[in-house]
Amino acid sequence: MDYKYIQNNKLRGLLETARKKRRKVIDTSNIQTQKNDIQIKYQKMQNVLQVRNKATRKKQKSKIATLKTYVDKKIQERKEFLEGDMTALREKNSQIRVPKSMEGRRIKPPPIKDLAVATKQLASMIRTGLPLLESLKIISDTSENTSIKFVFREIGLGISKGSTMSEMLDKYPEVFDEMFRALVSAGETAGLLPDTLDRQAKLLESLAKIKGEIQSAMAYPIAIASLTTVVVFIMMIFVIPIFVEIYDQSGATLPAITSLLVKFSNQLKSIGFYIKFVPSALILYWLYRYFSSKSSVQWWFDKTLLQLPLTKDLVTKSCLANFARTLSSLNSAGVPILESLSIAKRTITNRVFSRIIDKVYMEIQVGNPIYRALDHEQVIPIMFTSMFRIGEETGELSEMISKLADFYEDEVSASVKTLTSIMEPLMIVFIAVFVGIILIAMYLPMFSMMQTVG
Repeated sequence: MDYKYIQNNKLRGLLETARKKRRKVIDTSNIQTQKNDIQIKYQKMQNVLQVRNKATRKKQKSKIATLKTYVDKKIQERKEFLEGDMTALREKNSQIRVPKSMEGRRIKPPPIKDLAVATKQLASMIRTGLPLLESLKIISDTSENTSIKFVFREIGLGISKGSTMSEMLDKYPEVFDEMFRALVSAGETAGLLPDTLDRQAKLLESLAKIKGEIQSAMAYPIAIASLTTVVVFIMMIFVIPIFVEIYDQSGATLPAITSLLVKFSNQLKSIGFYIKFVPSALILYWLYRYFSSKSSVQWWFDKTLLQLPLTKDLVTKSCLANFARTLSSLNSAGVPILESLSIAKRTITNRVFSRIIDKVYMEIQVGNPIYRALDHEQVIPIMFTSMFRIGEETGELSEMISKLADFYEDEVSASVKTLTSIMEPLMIVFIAVFVGIILIAMYLPMFSMMQTVG
């Protein structure tokens, strides 16, 4: 309503003021109404959103469950793919079985040469980029040694399940010695597994070479002694009785040496001799095993080997060569020096040298260098100590020890050849003495008969 037609200004002002107040009251109620409407709409929206969130969460949970089932299925399929070629070798608990040729038997240590070849092949395949699992499977399929076939297959299975190679090697100490396991562990830690496997293969080849040379040197005297025993046994059983019949018919008196051989021949032909001999031999063997297990006897035997002229150089050089080669390989691979000494000591068969390494270990613990401990030992050559001193002072200990190993391996080969050349005439003399005594004992009565007839 317009109040302009009212002439009275005062009345018009009062009416306009009243109208403004009425509008203000109406506007306030409209705002409150709007607020109430907004709250109602907001509440309805919240209810709708809660319903939608419940449905969304339920749908998301369903999707997550489906995805988890899919992932589990793919993992199982991958596992079956990796292990599918070994299904025939597994039992119900999915564990690999021992091959038929090894059932009921312990895992025998393979020959050092075969293990060296397998290690070298593994290093070459890994270096060319072939996966570790496939490399292990190839070696397992191509190796002719039963122990290597089984162990490498087991290692591949363990790695496919998440184990490390060093963890799997620890399960087979019969095949992989502590030195092998330490090198592989160091190679895995440093990421240099092919290099450490190559170093281990060379180490095994050098140990096999030294062992083969020593065995070849011992094979000749053992063969000659066995042949001499067989010849003497045949002569005692078949030849001497013929001469005894001749001398009995002639009535000649037998010399003392001939009578002794005849009695020994008669004993060999009687069953009572073997009834007494077999238990006696078993008792002697048991006594040998008992006394040889004594530390005092072992110490005396090892010390005696270092005092005999024929065995002194060979034992010393072979022990130092094994020790130097092992220590060099472990130190180059990053194995701590104290742990390297402990492992290298196990490659030494002579207890005199083992005790020296124990002293070196103690000297290093108190802060002294290695060469000072070696300098006080008479059985250690001066050159060996000097090379250790140069290596420690120049910081090239691994290289110096490697050169020592090469030198003493060559020295072992030379000593084996020298020992073989000495043993050949000695064994010929040994055979000649035995055969000569038998011939003299058999023909001596014949000479006496000829003199009597003459």
